[in-house]
Amino acid sequence: MNIALIIGRLGSRRIKKKNIKLFFGKPVIAYPIINAIRSKIFSRVIVSTESKKISKIAKFYGAEIPFKRPKKIADNKTSTIKVIKHAIKKLGISQKKNINICCIYPVTPLLNEKIFVKGYKKFVNSKADFLIPVLKTKHTHTRFFCKNKKGYLRETKNKKMQTYQDAGQFYWGKNKSFQTFNSVFDGKSIPLPISKNNAIDVNTHHDWKKMVNLYNSRK
Repeated sequence: MNIALIIGRLGSRRIKKKNIKLFFGKPVIAYPIINAIRSKIFSRVIVSTESKKISKIAKFYGAEIPFKRPKKIADNKTSTIKVIKHAIKKLGISQKKNINICCIYPVTPLLNEKIFVKGYKKFVNSKADFLIPVLKTKHTHTRFFCKNKKGYLRETKNKKMQTYQDAGQFYWGKNKSFQTFNSVFDGKSIPLPISKNNAIDVNTHHDWKKMVNLYNSRK
């Protein structure tokens, strides 16, 4: 079974209510919901949120809200892994086998269903715990990763190697892996290189404007 888990809280630090901000006529969280459904690889498309407003929007676009996320794990200090572990527990799948979860961030309108499918195929044909979309990068960011001899991502400070950064878009992982590790980089994690035109980690209004321009250029 494959589950799409979109994690969206109402609060945000720099952009007010970022996860439901209108983006070309739709709340931005609608895009990952629609793309996950269109991919036809998920048995369930679920949104984890503490917000009634987000719940209403998510249901309108076809997602399930089978549980409410507690406010204590709906702040900017709570890790993504902790939110996923809570969802696994509430869904009652902690002991089930052959469950793949794709955790998707809500502000990802530059993605499409083909990227989810491509990531899924690479993930299930590997022996990895996680699959992480990455961007090729130079040493201009805080954390850098390279591939070891087995093809798994590991943090590095070696400037002579090809380095990557987490694209911050989604993660494929086994339910057991999400329960075992406290970071998607702790286990056997394989990269899925994607284009910079498909991934922007939106934290500021400048980032949002750049995302708008990229999306508009496609149209």
